[in-house]
Amino acid sequence: MRQIIKRYLAGWLLAAGCALGAAQGQSRAATPAAADAGARLTISAAAHQRSWTRAQLLADPRLAPVTLDDDNFKRRMTVSAIPMASLLDGLPIPPGASATLVASDGYISHMPMGLLLTSEPDAPRAYLAVENPAAPWPQLEGHDIGPFRLVWTLPADRAHGAGASINQSYWTYSIERIEAVASPAERFPAIRPAADVPAHGAIMRGFAVFQRACFSCHSLNGAGDSHLGPDLNVPFNPVEYLGDARLARYIRNPQSLRWWPNARMPGIDRATVSDAQLRDLLAYLHHMAGRKIPAPPSPGG
Repeated sequence: MRQIIKRYLAGWLLAAGCALGAAQGQSRAATPAAADAGARLTISAAAHQRSWTRAQLLADPRLAPVTLDDDNFKRRMTVSAIPMASLLDGLPIPPGASATLVASDGYISHMPMGLLLTSEPDAPRAYLAVENPAAPWPQLEGHDIGPFRLVWTLPADRAHGAGASINQSYWTYSIERIEAVASPAERFPAIRPAADVPAHGAIMRGFAVFQRACFSCHSLNGAGDSHLGPDLNVPFNPVEYLGDARLARYIRNPQSLRWWPNARMPGIDRATVSDAQLRDLLAYLHHMAGRKIPAPPSPGG
């Protein structure tokens, strides 16, 4: 369902695009710590925290084989996994909470916590896959992505209904922490459109695309959890210096606009962000270009 998303290290190159970090289709390089057998997963909600080492999770009686259409490796696979609903059971998670998943390289994905809590058989079901060092997962574009991944089993008709909501940005890998927090819109008022924007119009739809996709790697108006890519509004918004046509082209295929052999920004396919959603995203960026905060001082200046 989604292309592998490459994480990027080069800030200035990425400034042109919304690296719909959507992707966690990530194809980021996992750090050595992520592959360490002693790696630890922490889940927190309010003041409550749970933590496990990989060895503890591999010995957990809830761990069982799960066969799924793996969106990281683009093929059917069987992994050892624990239902996320089981790992979260008993934590004080408020209604409407958001799940923030922090990866070892700084990639951060956001999704409704309700998606992780469901255990209904006809709904998408989230699992924590745990890599056994004695039988490691294949590398993804030359990189280790263990030891913890968020994986999903989806309804047969995944293109419609609840299954359609599970896009490539939700297949997060190299996870270190999962936090139950308020939604990005609540936590970061600087990314919100104006209060008088129609609730169901293009700008608000684009705001939803931004939170799902871009916010995994980018900040906006200086606000956000991740700063892997440049800020998308200050000092300039990419719609201001690229225009809609070039920015849309850049998002779909960055190398078609700025070729660089070491570039990490991916092309974002239509399965992840449709053409209609891309137009909505551009509408949101245009709107936010008129809602800038003061730019921070330049480094060294």
